[in-house]
Amino acid sequence: MPAFTPSLPDFRSDLLRAQFGAQVDFLDQVSHHAFDTARQLSELNVRMTRQMVDDGVRLGRALLACNDPLQLSSVALRETQPTAEHLRSWQSSLMSVLASSGATLAHDVNDGGWQAARRTTGATPGEDVGAAHDPT
Repeated sequence: MPAFTPSLPDFRSDLLRAQFGAQVDFLDQVSHHAFDTARQLSELNVRMTRQMVDDGVRLGRALLACNDPLQLSSVALRETQPTAEHLRSWQSSLMSVLASSGATLAHDVNDGGWQAARRTTGATPGEDVGAAHDPT
C-alpha cells in the first residue's frame, strides 16, 4: 500500500507568500492589541485592588473608633460611600478600555491593508483562497 504524503502548498509562489504575509501581519496586530488591552486591564485592576484595600482599612478604623454600638450601621454606610464611587469609576474605566480596544481592532481590520496584499498579487478569483471572506 502506498504511503500517504500530504501535498503542502508551495510557499514559493508570490500569491501564497503575499497572502501568508498579510495574514501574519494581521495576527501580529491582533496579538499586539490583545496584549495592550491585557496590560491596561491589569493596571486598572491593580489600582482598584489598592483602592479597595485602602477603603477596607478606612472602614475598619472607623468602625473601631465608633463608641456607640447603635451608630455602627450609620458609620458603616457613611464609610462605604467612597467604595461605591470607586466601583463606579472602575466600571467606567473598564468600559472605556474595552470600547477603545474594540474600536482600535475594528479600525485595523477595516483599514484594508491586509486585504490589499491579495489584490496586488494579481490573483484571479479562483486562486484567491480568501476571496469569500473579503467584505469589499
